[in-house]
Amino acid sequence: MRAFTGFQVDRDGVAEILNSPELGAHIKALAEEVATGARSQSHRVTSGELLPVDVLHDPAPDRVGYTVAIKHPGMGMEATHGVPTRAAEALGLDVRGIDTRRGT
Repeated sequence: MRAFTGFQVDRDGVAEILNSPELGAHIKALAEEVATGARSQSHRVTSGELLPVDVLHDPAPDRVGYTVAIKHPGMGMEATHGVPTRAAEALGLDVRGIDTRRGT
């Protein structure tokens, strides 16, 4: 049974929203909040410096995008400590990916 009859998605309108500067600014601000939360966990690399957490402009062909990245040769910070995942969840975001809750 169809939930909506006569409903059509305005694909051009949706594309306009997904590529809009307003949405881009909102997504970037949210990514910056996640990065700040990740930095505030105060993890350090072996040199003693704080773990480098950056926000990168990472658009897809059909939408604006930003990535919170740990620029360190150790993806282990996500796998071991869940640095960006925990920061995003603290903001109430639903994060899917590596399960950081096991054994922590």
